[in-house]
Amino acid sequence: MIYSEPKEIGNVLIKNRFVRSATYRRMAKQEGDISNELLEMYKKLAKGGVGLIITGYTYVQKSGISFPDQIGVDRDSLIPSLKKISKTIHENGDACKVFLQLAHCGRQSFFIDEIIAPSAVLEPFTNRIPKEMTIEEIMETVDAFAQGSRRAMEAGFDGVQLHSAHGYLLSEFLSPHTNRRTDKYGGSTNNRIRIFEELYEKITKLVGNNFPISIKMNADDFLEGGLKLNESQKIVKILSRIGYASIEVSGGMWEVLMRSKNELGWQPAMTPESRININSKDMEAYHKTYAKEFKKLVDKPIILVGGIKSLDVVEELLTQGITDFVSFSRPLICEPDLPNKWLKGTGKNTCKCISCNECIGTALNGPVHCTQEK
Repeated sequence: MIYSEPKEIGNVLIKNRFVRSATYRRMAKQEGDISNELLEMYKKLAKGGVGLIITGYTYVQKSGISFPDQIGVDRDSLIPSLKKISKTIHENGDACKVFLQLAHCGRQSFFIDEIIAPSAVLEPFTNRIPKEMTIEEIMETVDAFAQGSRRAMEAGFDGVQLHSAHGYLLSEFLSPHTNRRTDKYGGSTNNRIRIFEELYEKITKLVGNNFPISIKMNADDFLEGGLKLNESQKIVKILSRIGYASIEVSGGMWEVLMRSKNELGWQPAMTPESRININSKDMEAYHKTYAKEFKKLVDKPIILVGGIKSLDVVEELLTQGITDFVSFSRPLICEPDLPNKWLKGTGKNTCKCISCNECIGTALNGPVHCTQEK
């Protein structure tokens, strides 16, 4: 059973192949501090048997806040609060590891007065045009991610993940659809990836080379003029060469919601990265083709997320070498102890999650929770 075998990400040994993918739960306090409710949620996840927990996204700058009650990592005064997360997970997880996900929402925000992005391209979901970032603002953001990484290390986390998927700021730099700059940060693939070279260099200056820096990225934006597999393959090779410790494979931007079912062949609900009605095994792991292609190109661990719900699918993905780790979001909202059930042979082959996405809708009024919970 490969899913029970340990494997390293960087120099951090993950006890099994189950990863909790970063999931916004709207449980932080208003100024980014950690609530008791959030700690209890992480305690359940840690006790549930997952090998690695990636926290819900944290904002590195006030200009990067995406939604209310989001965790903050933008100032040193939050380090004691963040320590509560790592301490809770390490004390309750039987060698469970935890990475802090760092993010900036870029143009995908309803809540920031002046949104910023690589280029002034209309965001049709929010119907807003962002301000194109100056070179100085890019440097400030690079520094903010680096300082956030330092705070994560000082707060006892085992590593960080940079959220570079789903149309958020770093994803916007990678995508030719959202990055139309004519300076050194735009145009060619090498220019659009420049910020990732600067991020890695600045982060490692602060945290050293023994603190894993991982990436979550789109293999495909699912948009005309956006990032496609032929270019994301080039990008993943460069990211690996730079030194990023692992790649989590995903896809889609918010504007996918503005596209029709006929254009995409599937109809997302609420968010493009979490598809609904995954009710057969052939619909599971909907990013596996991309993971398989990435795996051929790099020797860094690949993490696959997206509609994985069945244990035999997990084992197949791992034994066929399509991915090194499998990552779950909605199934662990529904069943935080799902990994233990599978590892101990006490659970059903397919998890309880019905891929309805109603959990995402609960964020409009309060903490995210599974509507199927009894």
